[in-house]
Amino acid sequence: MKKIMIILILAAVAAAVFYFTVYEKGGAMEDLGRKMDDTLDRMQHGDESTMEKASRKLKESAEDFQKN
Repeated sequence: MKKIMIILILAAVAAAVFYFTVYEKGGAMEDLGRKMDDTLDRMQHGDESTMEKASRKLKESAEDFQKN
């Protein structure tokens, strides 16, 4: 019985590792879209600090939430 449990646990761990290594990677189009978003963001808001960007993103999220 112990051997079966160990095999099942190992199989579950192997499946989890496989999932995270294969399916969590972004595709080429996703990477391109993210780079385009970052470029447009820099063009619209210039060189802002991390705190300024985080603050702006929080405000935008709050505004979007209130609209819906």
